[in-house]
Formats: sequence, C-alpha cells, structure tokens
Amino acid sequence: MSQSEEREKNISRVIETALELFLSDGIAETSVNRLAKVCGLAPMSIYRYFGSKDALVAQVWSYALKRFYEQYMEQYNALSLARCSGYEKFVASMQVYFNTYSEFPRWYSYTREMFSYRFTEQIEGGEMYNVFWKYYDKEIPIPALKALKEGIADGSIRKDVNIYAVYQVLLNAYTGTAIYENLSFGVAPVDIVRFTGDLIANYIKNPGPACQ
Repeated sequence: MSQSEEREKNISRVIETALELFLSDGIAETSVNRLAKVCGLAPMSIYRYFGSKDALVAQVWSYALKRFYEQYMEQYNALSLARCSGYEKFVASMQVYFNTYSEFPRWYSYTREMFSYRFTEQIEGGEMYNVFWKYYDKEIPIPALKALKEGIADGSIRKDVNIYAVYQVLLNAYTGTAIYENLSFGVAPVDIVRFTGDLIANYIKNPGPACQ
C-alpha cells in the first residue's frame, strides 16, 4: 500500500470512528486523544490529517449527512418499486424516513448538537448548515413531492389537496424535530414525525379501490 493510499484509509477510518463516537457519546465528550486511541493512531496523526478538531467535526458532519441520505434513497428506491400509486409511494417515502431514523436512533441528538456547536476557529459554519438544508429541504423530501404529484395524476390522492402545502407541513416536521429540542413531554422526535405523517396520509388519501 502506498503512503497516499494509507493516508486515505486512515482518514476514512477516523471519520467513520468519529461518527460512531459522536452519535454514542457526543462531540464534546469525544476528545482527539480518545479518538486516536480507538483508531490506533497517534493524536498528531489526526491533527496532521485534519488540522484541528473543528475541521474534523465539519468533515464528519458532511459525511454523516451524505451517508444518511444515501441509505434513505437506497431503501426508498427498493420499496417504491412495489408501490403502484402515487399515494402508496408517498406513504413509502415517509416510512423509509422513519426506518432510517430507527437505524440511527441517536441521529436527532447529534443533529441538535451540531446546530448548537460553536467552532473555536474559522470554519465555514454557514456552509456546514447549507449541507444540512441541501438534504433536508431538497433531496430527502423530493420523493415525497414527486409521489404527491403522481397521486394527483392517478387519482389516488384527492384532487382538492394542495400538495405544496402538504409538502411544506411534512418538510417542517422533518426539519423541526431534527433541529430543535423536543419539549413534548418525553415524546420521541421520530414519533412526532410519524404522527404528523399519519395525519397527512389520512387527510390526502382519495377513498377508492386500491390499484392492481
């Protein structure tokens, strides 16, 4: 293995390990020394790869969002193939979102920690948050919006439904519960989103025979 290949391998290992530690213990509790020990590297190696803990935190966040989105789309594409109507695909898009959070049970707390994280140096924080919005108000909800349009066209969703209003409500549920502290008497954030999704699904469905 060449020196450059070993470097890239180590960087990937550090990012993946850091994500696991950030999810389980939080960013503040994950020191560079601890991360280095878990990875089997010297702390100076991590500083050499990333420059600082802040820069590492930024790279891990971008990696985590990309990984979350890829898992979401992989599951949705597989599930939607078995759905014949726009309404069913819309429900599938929400179900996959819930399932993805079940696979990442600490994702909400990690997201909130990232939005409150204070960088001690000049890290492009605005760009960091733009990465989040790139996925959460664009790529992730897009399957739901496409399904809503398809459902209007095929009649599985009521014609009087304003799909853009529905889309906005769903988007608010997705982003709001991810960013803000849950003050709903101990109700899990994913349960709030699931409840919102169920309400929307019941509201927009056009009663009639299921597609064959």
